[in-house]
Amino acid sequence: MNKQQKIRQIAGIAVLSALTIILTIVSNYIIIGGISINLSLIPIVLAAIIFGPYAGFFVGLINGGFVMLSAQAFFAVSPIGTVIVCLLKTSVAGLLAGYLYKWLSGKNEIISTFATALIVPIVNTSLFIIGSLIFFQGVFGELISILVSVNFLIEVAINIMLAPAIIRIIKIVKK
Repeated sequence: MNKQQKIRQIAGIAVLSALTIILTIVSNYIIIGGISINLSLIPIVLAAIIFGPYAGFFVGLINGGFVMLSAQAFFAVSPIGTVIVCLLKTSVAGLLAGYLYKWLSGKNEIISTFATALIVPIVNTSLFIIGSLIFFQGVFGELISILVSVNFLIEVAINIMLAPAIIRIIKIVKK
């Protein structure tokens, strides 16, 4: 990778990191049925696809760190658990998304993009549920189950709807 490509990659990852923070803030104000709609996973998907697994991990880590700032209810129960869950769920989602895209992209661009867009909310939600069971031991009980289920379905729907746009962005960036 030459110097210009490195600069472009660093700038792209910085823009996607800023975008995930902005979308995290905006998502707090997009509420449907009492559930905030998480749009901040989209930059993680883009970072993983455009710049690879480590970029997906990094943008996911930035996202998790910013989400952690608004997780006061969880901090009250388990500060260490909150840090671990918040930082791991999106960073691992970004890392796995990057590897999945790398693995599938040579076979079919459309399928690899949709699969990558789907794996991020799946891993994010799965790790959140596992972390909640380990660190919060049912403190929030059914409330988390209901919110996570609905939020997960919304995140998947958003990612599926935006996948065609993601494909177009990839084509523009790769030119």
